[in-house]
Amino acid sequence: MQTFICCFLWITVLTLSYVKSISSNNKILSISDGVSFGFCGGYCSQSINITSSSNQVVALKKPNFPQDGYPPVKRIYGFCRKKWDKLINLIDDKRFQSLNDRIGCPDCADGGAEWIEIQWTDQTKRVTFENGESIEGFEGLVVALRNIRVNTTQNL
Repeated sequence: MQTFICCFLWITVLTLSYVKSISSNNKILSISDGVSFGFCGGYCSQSINITSSSNQVVALKKPNFPQDGYPPVKRIYGFCRKKWDKLINLIDDKRFQSLNDRIGCPDCADGGAEWIEIQWTDQTKRVTFENGESIEGFEGLVVALRNIRVNTTQNL
């Protein structure tokens, strides 16, 4: 009986350590955020992509269709590790992955749509929601990303 209990405990420990190693290897590689408006002239789409490997933010604004006066504009900014770590701490991976892909009625009546996309080592998840609204449980992340996007795209 003691041998059985010892083997059971040993298998349980190995299983738990294996599961933990899998989840710790599934790290966040990039976080993107954007806003777009369907029926719009000019720069109708703005987005950012923040990557962990290069410690940078790529800011982009572009029209919905080719327009002479509105060429796509892109700029790269540095993004320190401390800011990255603060963003990561705002994310509950399992909870974000369980969200619906669409929340509310994004861009209905041309109200605009916002989105957040997170790329992990083994998957990517994008959630689109109504412009100016938030995602329940991720309010801090929405505000932080929105601030970064506004600050980096306003000068493009």
